[in-house]
Amino acid sequence: MYRLMCLAVLVAFVSAKGLPYKDCAHHEVTDFEITGCTTNPCTLHKGSNITVTVEFVANQDSATAELDLIAKIGELELPIPAPDKNACHFMKCPLKKGETHKLVYPATIPAAAPTIEADVTAKLKGEHGDLVCGTVHGDIQD
Repeated sequence: MYRLMCLAVLVAFVSAKGLPYKDCAHHEVTDFEITGCTTNPCTLHKGSNITVTVEFVANQDSATAELDLIAKIGELELPIPAPDKNACHFMKCPLKKGETHKLVYPATIPAAAPTIEADVTAKLKGEHGDLVCGTVHGDIQD
């Protein structure tokens, strides 16, 4: 479930192939894709393997990048602990302001994951604040 929630939140970066999203930063994302995500809400299936790919232009120089995840179910906001918050494990660091960077995050939706629908927000935080932030509506199904 831990990885499931992290994965669901990564959906929040932007829209996947035209899916609507809410940018909560400064439009740094230039490309976004989630394998298997073709509808709104973004539907992910239990037991499936996916890859989340996000390309963005860094808005700051930063030697580090940390992933911050939040799920909103109704009015309840829940922080989601990421199994690996170090985003540099999924992209090349250090980040240079004005340069394009690519985060590639492979994951499996656990078969035992709960069926859930939520607004998910993901932020990549650099040394000087948010690098990327987005929210999308998604759900986990059988």
